[in-house]
Amino acid sequence: MNAIREQIEKANEKVIDILLNSQPTWVDVKPAGEIIPGFEKNMLLHPGPPFEDVNDIVPTLRTSLCGSIIHEGLASTMDAAWEMIKTGEVAIKPAQDYNASCAAVTVISASMPVIVGKDTVFGGVGYASIHPGPNPKCLRWGFYDEDVEKDLSWFRDVFGPALGEAVRSMGGINMKTILARTAGMGDENHVRQPASSSALILELIPALLELKIEQRDDVIRAFAANDRSFLHVMMAGTMGILETARNVPMSTVMVAMGGNGTEFGLQFAGTGKQWFSVPAPKILGQLLNPSWTEADLAGYLGDSCVTEIYGLGGFSAIASPAFVRLTGGSFADAKKRTEDAREVSLGEHLFAPIPWDDYRGFPVGIDMRKVVATNITPTSHGGSARLVGGQGGAGSMLVPMDCFKQGLRAFYELVRG
Repeated sequence: MNAIREQIEKANEKVIDILLNSQPTWVDVKPAGEIIPGFEKNMLLHPGPPFEDVNDIVPTLRTSLCGSIIHEGLASTMDAAWEMIKTGEVAIKPAQDYNASCAAVTVISASMPVIVGKDTVFGGVGYASIHPGPNPKCLRWGFYDEDVEKDLSWFRDVFGPALGEAVRSMGGINMKTILARTAGMGDENHVRQPASSSALILELIPALLELKIEQRDDVIRAFAANDRSFLHVMMAGTMGILETARNVPMSTVMVAMGGNGTEFGLQFAGTGKQWFSVPAPKILGQLLNPSWTEADLAGYLGDSCVTEIYGLGGFSAIASPAFVRLTGGSFADAKKRTEDAREVSLGEHLFAPIPWDDYRGFPVGIDMRKVVATNITPTSHGGSARLVGGQGGAGSMLVPMDCFKQGLRAFYELVRG
């Protein structure tokens, strides 16, 4: 037993080394079908764990899936697209199983441009869709019609290629430098990131100004107007880091996290791509419309919480007491959320210290053994999707304990052979 414990500790040390010393860098934007290994024309990537039965798909995600099929020219109507999903003619796969992540109700199809995030130290590569901007009527929130299709086509034909050209001309943008420069400016960098997005905009605009394209000003205007652009860049960067971390056997560290609106699940380095899932809890906090209720919301939906695996969001809640206030919490709650995450983590990032937390960094490396042993589960921040489409609000939830217990049981069964 001591030999097994020693193997686990060495494996976890390796994963923490990856998490702490990686250098996530935005290096490109490319169509998903060209850049994501194993991606096929008749495939869609969705957030969260896989579906055993497609009939369990909530309406808002169904809209995004079917709209993406029409966008790819594989069907002409929503009904025809849904039939292709039901028959398996179009395969739907969890994005995180392909080193990609889909925020909220986002779906990635073959022609859609994705941000390419590379860890320049350990070599992992990850992918994420581009944030669509402040327009609430978008595929990211489960809408699809002629207006949404027009935007998707512009992103595919103009915006994505322009961002890719600009980033390549710069030799990439290091995400750690963004996080370090904006530490102490109120971002927790999952649901709130105006400071980080502004820093990213300042980095990229000079390169965008050099582009020799007809719609250059439109590209700059769209990018500069989006105070959430950094989120999807960080998602791609995190997935690049996790590509390496998830390949370390015998590790008990969490490497995947997300919800599909029906199920919420986690993965751990030592158990491969096996998902440990429970019925998706709801993200509760402030609703955007006073007439809406909890019954209007889908269960946890989205992969943007992969940034929390890196220590952001709810795990670094103390960095953004203002957002915690929106979830119904206080400054003391913000501090407790971060302290709880520290209690069950194996490392701490020191490159972006938080001034009002005694200049401490944010925790990273959630160990499922510590979660189960202490009975402490970390808090996740997020936006909530409405069942019928659109953002319902924003808030928080406790990551379900049963996911950790399932993972730990499976891990020890694997170890014991």
